[in-house]
Amino acid sequence: MINRLMHRTLAWALLAGWAIVAIAGCGQSAIDAEVDTAPQLAQPPISLLVTGVEGYHETLARLRGKVVLVDFWATWCAPCIEQFPHTVALGRKYRDRGLAVISMSLNEPADLPQVQEFLARHNAHFDNLLSNYDSGVKAIQAFDLPGPVPCYRLYDRSGVLRREFVVDPRAQRQFTPEDVEAAVLELL
Repeated sequence: MINRLMHRTLAWALLAGWAIVAIAGCGQSAIDAEVDTAPQLAQPPISLLVTGVEGYHETLARLRGKVVLVDFWATWCAPCIEQFPHTVALGRKYRDRGLAVISMSLNEPADLPQVQEFLARHNAHFDNLLSNYDSGVKAIQAFDLPGPVPCYRLYDRSGVLRREFVVDPRAQRQFTPEDVEAAVLELL
């Protein structure tokens, strides 16, 4: 009798445990379900400066002495949105080795709330600039980009442009996030 009671109790406990796991994990991947138990330090708010070419060059000059990766992007650009988390990860991964990151949104100034929300969602704690030009085309021309976004520029510690990564529809192979990371490592 006691054995049968223990088996029933154990069976109910297992069933309840499975139900809790099924309900709690519904719609989440194993990675999403992980809990970060490390104490969280308060992050400063995400900064976003609306500027033109002059502010861009001032930001580059302020970062002289570091390797600088500039990510030209926009919220209306699907490949930009897909690649932006890689930019954030590179910034975190190599910050202590001397990498600085600048994000340059080519959205219109009226899109400021949308751009701020996107940057906050991605924890983009580095220099964030928003073009003060009225359209992506004007901004591409003003910043003298060789093509559409996404576009990356990589500057050495002296402030010299060393690499540009741009989408080229005629190329047999487009650049990858791994290509950008390899170029960053060459300069660090």
